[in-house]
Order: sequence, then C-alpha cells, then structure tokens
Amino acid sequence: MHEQLLGWCRGDEEAARFVLDLYEAIQEWDDLEDEGRCKDANALLSWLAFRKEYDPFFLRWGHILRPVMLSCYLQWRASNVLDRGDKLDVAKSYMLRAAFYQVIHVIAWIIGGHEWAEKVGPEIYRHYAETPDEIWKEFNDA
Repeated sequence: MHEQLLGWCRGDEEAARFVLDLYEAIQEWDDLEDEGRCKDANALLSWLAFRKEYDPFFLRWGHILRPVMLSCYLQWRASNVLDRGDKLDVAKSYMLRAAFYQVIHVIAWIIGGHEWAEKVGPEIYRHYAETPDEIWKEFNDA
C-alpha cells in the first residue's frame, strides 16, 4: 500500500506516513469497537490525542484534515449501525465505510491540486476492497 500511497501523494513521504498511521489507528479503533479490544489501546489513544498533532504533515494541513477526519469518524459511527440493518442499510454502510478514502482523496488535493485529485480520485476509491456482500455476511449471516 505504501507505494500506491506515494503515487497518490506525488512522492510526499510525510503525507504517505500520515495516511498509514491514520489507517492503523482506524483499524485498531474498529477492533476496539467490534471486539472490545485492540493491540495497544494506549498507543491508539496517544496517537489520536497527541502524537498526530506533531506529525509534520498534519501540522501543516490539520486545518483541512480535522473536518475531513471528523466526517470520516461520523460516517464510520453511522455505518456501525447500518451494518446490522437490511440490505439497503448495508449498501449505505458500504459507502460510509469508504470515508477513509475520502481523507486520502483530500490529501491528494492538498498535494497536487484540483486536477490531480480529479485524476487519482477514482483510483483511490477503487482501492477499497470490501464489498457490500462481505459486510452483510459479517453482521447478518453470522
């Protein structure tokens, strides 16, 4: 994933590192939500509360990233409810769960501008590998 991120981030290592750290935090938080535990809750909370604020990329662009990350969080919370609904709810949940890719898309815009974001946006969202059927099976066919 790192090489793909570097492409979308036009070689900006700090941006790619931030995305990877955010992805790891999201995965840990999802484990905490789904299973009631994660590998290292202290590391997760530390990154969310303090360490991300000192990340070089976030320091420069936090004023843009904070609202996008808030939107990502709110969409994820809504998806956790819709996951357990009917097939139409799960279809909506599927799209809400892709909010993380919105953060990457905005970062592509920050780095490369409007035309770059338009160019790489579809590729970024195509990278989302989960399907609505997988979500349905995970939460409704178990």
